[in-house]
Amino acid sequence: MKMNEELIESLYDQVNKNPHKVLYISVILQALLDLLKVEREEEASSITLERDQARAWFFASIGVTADDFDTVCTYAGLEPSKVRSFALKVMDTGDQENVRRRISLLL
Repeated sequence: MKMNEELIESLYDQVNKNPHKVLYISVILQALLDLLKVEREEEASSITLERDQARAWFFASIGVTADDFDTVCTYAGLEPSKVRSFALKVMDTGDQENVRRRISLLL
């Protein structure tokens, strides 16, 4: 989990140094929040849709969605492959709630 904390701290530092990156980093962080929403049995269809759209945005390899992801990462000053790798690792940790709390503190 230490790597996740380091990346979140690094994003926080970037936001403070370049206000033009704030928008793009915020888009990525919001997509991470949507991606990491815990699936609930009787959740609203809008939550399911947001999670599915975030998953498609992070992991699409071709098409407009993939291009948009690459563009946002570039403008945020982040390598798209590293952002995807981070999203996968966070999904696999089983500690999504803790990561969501930390991201929410940044937004």
